[in-house]
Amino acid sequence: MQNIDKIAIGAAVVLLLVGFTSSAFIGDQGAEFSDAISTATGEIQSTQAKQSVENQAAPEVENEVKKAFSFQGETEIPEWVFYRRPARLELFRTAVILPPELAPGWIAKVEVIREGSSKSTLHRISGRHGIFERADVVSCNLEMSEGGSEWSKVSTFSSVQTAAGFVAEVDSGLETGKSYSYRISMRARSTSSVPFASGTDVVTSGPSEAVLFPANSIWRVSGAQIGKLDGGGNFVPGRVTVQNTVWDWASGGTKRNTKIITESPQGTDGEELFGTGYRLERIQDTADGRTVVLKNSAGKRMYLKNNGDPQRLDPRDWFNTDADPAEEPIGDETSAEDSEDDSDDPPPAQPARPRPSGGGLFGGGDD
Repeated sequence: MQNIDKIAIGAAVVLLLVGFTSSAFIGDQGAEFSDAISTATGEIQSTQAKQSVENQAAPEVENEVKKAFSFQGETEIPEWVFYRRPARLELFRTAVILPPELAPGWIAKVEVIREGSSKSTLHRISGRHGIFERADVVSCNLEMSEGGSEWSKVSTFSSVQTAAGFVAEVDSGLETGKSYSYRISMRARSTSSVPFASGTDVVTSGPSEAVLFPANSIWRVSGAQIGKLDGGGNFVPGRVTVQNTVWDWASGGTKRNTKIITESPQGTDGEELFGTGYRLERIQDTADGRTVVLKNSAGKRMYLKNNGDPQRLDPRDWFNTDADPAEEPIGDETSAEDSEDDSDDPPPAQPARPRPSGGGLFGGGDD
């Protein structure tokens, strides 16, 4: 029995010696992975401050992290390596997300066009559409206002490109003798993961100045005199100079007719004026001044103020004298060299100041 105990004890000693000997020659694989993770963690901490919005390259530490957890073939990791110490792995990729941008369009000019072939008049508006990035246009409209009234849509643009030029013609809804202003309104939606800020998804250009929509003919009267009795008791009928100006479609200019007309005796028709169907009916004084009344065969009357200035038949076009904001330079374009050259120039010589006189009241001495 004692021999069996000795044999068991000897076998245990042999196993212990074999275990310690083998551990000395076999590497600690768990320690190797733990050290690799520690190295990657150190790389993360040392390079974290170097990462910024401007640097969009993948962090170099990514390769270290992948190396720590990259295995070839079958690998056994001792369970205790995951309980050796608390660990946290954070891997960041820098991504720049830009918000949408939308800037208003620009009205360049409004022209009055007389088309001789169709004998029609229209307004031609040209300019530039709005500028947008990371956004799609939902609607783009040309709007009109008469005499400062509410803005109304007159036309819609389709397939709008950023900052693209446009030309639009308006010939409906316009009344002769009235003036109209125009502007461009644009609405967009964001294609970025960042939405538009509240109220910034709609932009409107600055309005043009009001441009007249002219008539095809105008009347002017001057030198109107009311009929009266002369010194001999005879009635002297009134008289007036009547001027009718029409737009001549053939020549593309104005044509003027002028005539001095005398009032006809009561109950008789006056002379027809320039083939228009109108005749002089009477000359009268009103609260607004002396007025000349013309009447046509249909009974329609026209009240013309004496010596008044009618609207033009060839109104001037409107051109935007303000520079296009899209073409304005950003910042100060003055170069550093120019600044240095300016600073090196010597200051202009100042004229010598005259010495004061002796102090007399009229510049002389007090002697």
